[in-house]
Amino acid sequence: MKKRIKVASIFMLAGILAACGSNETDTTVPKKEQSTETKSADAGIAATTLIDELTIYSSIKAELDKAKDGQAMDWKMVKTSYEAKLKGGVKTVAPEIDQVIQSALIDVEAKNLDQNIARQLVDKGLQSYFYQLQKATQAKAEEALVAGKPEAATEALKDVEAMAKTVFIPTAKKCDVSYDFKNEDAIAQAITSGLSAQQEAIDTKKIGDFNVAKQVTDKSIYRSFYLAALNYAQKIEDGVKSGTDEKELQVGQAEGYASLLAVEKSLADGEEETVKILKERYDFSKTKPADVSYKEIEGLFAQALTEKVDESYEETQEAIEKKDIDTARAKAMEANLFIVAMKPTLENRLGKEKVAQITKDANEWFALVEKGDVKAKMIGERITDALKPFN
Repeated sequence: MKKRIKVASIFMLAGILAACGSNETDTTVPKKEQSTETKSADAGIAATTLIDELTIYSSIKAELDKAKDGQAMDWKMVKTSYEAKLKGGVKTVAPEIDQVIQSALIDVEAKNLDQNIARQLVDKGLQSYFYQLQKATQAKAEEALVAGKPEAATEALKDVEAMAKTVFIPTAKKCDVSYDFKNEDAIAQAITSGLSAQQEAIDTKKIGDFNVAKQVTDKSIYRSFYLAALNYAQKIEDGVKSGTDEKELQVGQAEGYASLLAVEKSLADGEEETVKILKERYDFSKTKPADVSYKEIEGLFAQALTEKVDESYEETQEAIEKKDIDTARAKAMEANLFIVAMKPTLENRLGKEKVAQITKDANEWFALVEKGDVKAKMIGERITDALKPFN
């Protein structure tokens, strides 16, 4: 028990989630090619390794970013690269994301879609794909650790680290700047800290600790996609008020839509209709920028995330009753990280004083969960009751 408390407590400080140390994890792309090959059903699509995918993604992003400097983009290069090295994996892991990217590439080539909209759909769509791939790779790492194969778990984690370095951390840093997140609130630091704690858990063969740390990594990445989508809604509404060109605002809708694709499956669990509305609001073919309401979108996200919190709290209590403390710890961390993600909304709608109390309760609740104390139920219910306005 002492070891569990020590490992878990590094995540739980003033803001529920704190930095787990200032040293950066080595997130270099692994030298050894991993067995993450995925073949497409389409003839002519080559199987690729993660190294290939990340390298091609970087090349595509560099090409797309030329638009920031007013340079012409080589869409043929983007299309060819995607089809040769990425389409197979994307279509296998996330078919809907492949459809979005393919449609964007076809429409921009036919000049039926604005280039800036197309580039955001491709870039953010690929980021969403890597998030889904990250989840699958995390599952491989856990399976390897359970099977008593720590070396294989480390290799899988290296793949996650490579994705984090190339895709997730740069996005998280942008989100940190947008929301002025620093120190223990910083998403990029949380991702790095989660990865470090995961490796430590593999080294010590602590499966329970690994799953707690995995939640920190995964839900911190999740948080960056969710907050990015939410931020675009605010920018669109502000842009409409200031008279920004509609085409430019549609770019923001495209960015929000593609960012939403990363967390759509998770959010839709029990909240399918809510997510359907969110997608419609970000879909510029269905909703005009002038009709995008930040308050509505913020409320829809809060409703879906509150459902996730409630679900995690219920699963935590069930695990405590079964004396499955490792599962309880992981589910409790998941619940608290959803609360961390909602913090800007909570402060906006409930006030900082109320959020400070929720944070205090969440810390106390997690400590009780670690001990397997049935009294955790009372604190947990206090937290879920505080979130009822969002149900």
